[in-house]
Amino acid sequence: MKGLRWRYTRLWEPGRKLAGGGAGSCPWGTLPRLLWTGCWSWGPEGGTAALRPGRSGSCCLLTLDLPGLFVSSQPSQVEDTPSGEEGEEEEEEEEEEKEAAPVPAPEDPVEPQLEEASQVLGALEMRQLGLHLPPSVTGHSWSLAFCTARDGFSLRSLYRQMEGHSGPVLLVLKDQDGQTFGAFSSSEFRLSRGFYGTGETFLFSFSPQLKVFKWTGSNSFFVKGDVDSLMMGSGSGQFGLWLDGDLYHGGSHPCATFNNEVLARREQFCIKELEAWVLS
Repeated sequence: MKGLRWRYTRLWEPGRKLAGGGAGSCPWGTLPRLLWTGCWSWGPEGGTAALRPGRSGSCCLLTLDLPGLFVSSQPSQVEDTPSGEEGEEEEEEEEEEKEAAPVPAPEDPVEPQLEEASQVLGALEMRQLGLHLPPSVTGHSWSLAFCTARDGFSLRSLYRQMEGHSGPVLLVLKDQDGQTFGAFSSSEFRLSRGFYGTGETFLFSFSPQLKVFKWTGSNSFFVKGDVDSLMMGSGSGQFGLWLDGDLYHGGSHPCATFNNEVLARREQFCIKELEAWVLS
């Protein structure tokens, strides 16, 4: 029984023209792993599928060559085994294909474990946000380090509640218009002389569907904590999200760090409720 022959063409990558490609073979038993996504178009000798973009933003075209009628449910050995230089080239191309292969999002996200109820986020919103959190914090419990209902409207109080925490923080807030939005910070909020954080930081907004604005790589203006303001994302004198010292007034503007939209319905907003969850 012959094995499954496949070819792929990398159609596009961000900032690049047509590039990449490869070919190889695999046993029939691995077929289910290849058919996980895409819109297939079958012909007399095989099928073609346009695969979904992966995390890198690349898109691939996968072509399967079917050598004959599939009559066995058991994996079979591949007959056309490459050898010599051709074999080495195909092995390298297979490695490239593995690296570029898109990873599907979980179909059934795990609901985060909260130590107490949130007054801002519902269960569905938490599950949706959980899909965009870094793998390092996936499945960790959420601890409410600060909330305005309990600790008052004070940025200084927020900084005090952050003392002793060194892990990532999810900041969620609801404004007077009922809009829910916020940010994920890879580090705790603290007073700082300059910006700090990593590329895992992102902004988000439910308007009403969840929109997530990840790091663009344009700059490293992730988080900056002053005595009278907290800022996230910057560029051209604008901040993606900023809060004043009273945690009552705030603003949101498009910025180069995240290429975000205005998170609230208006660029200037008043905070109704705010929570800071430590993910550890």
